[in-house]
Amino acid sequence: MLESPQNALPGGTDKDSTPSASAIVLPAPEKQGFHWHRALTESLTFLVIEQAYVVHSDFGWVVSENGVPFNHYWRDYMQSLSRWTHSGWNDGDPNWYGYVGHPIQGALTGFIEIQNDPQGEKQEFSKTKAYWWSRLKAGLWNAVYSTQWNLGPVSEVTVEKYGTKDRGPWNYNGTYPCTHHCLTGVGQIDIVMTPLGGTGWLIGEDFLDKNIVRRVEGATDNRFLIDTVRCALNPVRGGANMLHGKHPWYRASRDARGMSLFSEQKTAVSTGDLPKTQVPSHGDVFFGYSHIGTTHCQGTFSDAATVCGPSSNKTANLAGWTASVEKKYLRYFGAVADFSGQYGGVSLSTFLFGLRGSASLGRFRAFAETMVGAVHAHEKASAALESDTSFAEALGVGADFRLMRRLSWRMQADEIESSLLAGKQHNVRLSSGLAIRF
Repeated sequence: MLESPQNALPGGTDKDSTPSASAIVLPAPEKQGFHWHRALTESLTFLVIEQAYVVHSDFGWVVSENGVPFNHYWRDYMQSLSRWTHSGWNDGDPNWYGYVGHPIQGALTGFIEIQNDPQGEKQEFSKTKAYWWSRLKAGLWNAVYSTQWNLGPVSEVTVEKYGTKDRGPWNYNGTYPCTHHCLTGVGQIDIVMTPLGGTGWLIGEDFLDKNIVRRVEGATDNRFLIDTVRCALNPVRGGANMLHGKHPWYRASRDARGMSLFSEQKTAVSTGDLPKTQVPSHGDVFFGYSHIGTTHCQGTFSDAATVCGPSSNKTANLAGWTASVEKKYLRYFGAVADFSGQYGGVSLSTFLFGLRGSASLGRFRAFAETMVGAVHAHEKASAALESDTSFAEALGVGADFRLMRRLSWRMQADEIESSLLAGKQHNVRLSSGLAIRF
C-alpha cells in the first residue's frame, strides 16, 4: 500500500518515524588560534604606559645628550649590553622594585597572553595538564616581554641610557663618581625575577579566584560584592582585562558575555548600524582655549626645585588655543595627537603625540593621557629672532560632559616638561572647549 503524500516529509523522512542523526548536522565549532594581533597591540599599549612613567621620572637622562632622546642610539645600546654581561645581580633599584614591581609587570603580561589564547582563557587553577600548559605559555610570553623591557631595542637601557658612558656608575647612596662596588642600573635581577615571580603571582591570583572568589559567588547574589572581591583578589588580572576591553572584574571562565574585543567593538560602533541615540565611540576632535601658568624649574638630573632664569620665565602666563584628535583602537584606549599655540612673552608651539585612556559613566567621560613630542619657543627681539626647540613630554587628565549625542564640553589639564631655553622646566596647561565625537 502506498503512503499518502501528506504523511511524507521532504527528503523522504516519515513524520511518524524518529529523525535520523543525519537529518540535522551541526557544523563542528571552528578551533580558534592564538590572537596574535590583539595580544601584540595590548602588549605595546602596556609598554607605552610603562615608558611614559620612565620618561617622566627620568627626563634629565632621557635628553642628556644634546637634549635629544636616542642620540647616539647604537653606540649607547652596545655599551649598555656590554655592561650588562659583566654586571652582578643588583641593578641599584630599591628591593621592592625587583621583588614586587617587576613580578607585577610579569603577571600582567602573562594575563595578556592568557586572555588572547582561546584554549587558555577559561582555564582555572587545577592540577590538569591543560591548566599548567596554558600558564607555561603565559610565562614564556612574560619572559619575552620582560627581556625586551630590560635589554631590548625600546627598553630601560635605551631610553634611560643605563650602562652607557654618558650615565656612569654610581655609589649605593646615589652619589657620583664611583670606583668600586658600583651600580649601573643593568643588574640581572629583573631578567630573572620578572618571568619567575610574575608567573608565580599569576598562579597565586588563579588560586585565590578559584578558592575564595568562587565561594563568594556561591554564597551571594550581590553583584557589587562579587565584583569588589574579584578586583581586590585579582588586581593584576583587572588591569589586563581593561587592556582587553573588558571590565576589571570580568571572568572569561564564567561570565556570559564572552565576545572578543574587536567583534564587540565592531558591533557597537559600526557607523552603518548605529542607532540614532547611541553615542559614537570611534574617537573625537577637540578645539578650545588654553592658558599656561607659572613656570617651575628643576635641576637637570634631579627633582630639586631651582630658580628659573629670565628666559624660562618668559614661557609663563601665556594664553592661546589647543586642538587634538583621538582615534580609539581599543575599548578604553586611543591614539592622540595634540597641537597648541600660546602667546605672550614668547610664542610657544607644542606638537605632542601619545596614548589616552578613558572610561564613561553616564554623561561624563574621564580620561588620562601621556604624550611626547616637541615644544618650540620664539621671541622677536629688537635686533634678532631668538628661538629654541626642545623634546617634551606631557601627562594630563580631563573630563568630557556630553551636551548632545556628538557634542561634549571638555575641561583638561596637562603638565608639560621640557628642557626649553636652557633649563629643565614644567608648565601646567589648562584647556577648555568643545569636543566632537565621531
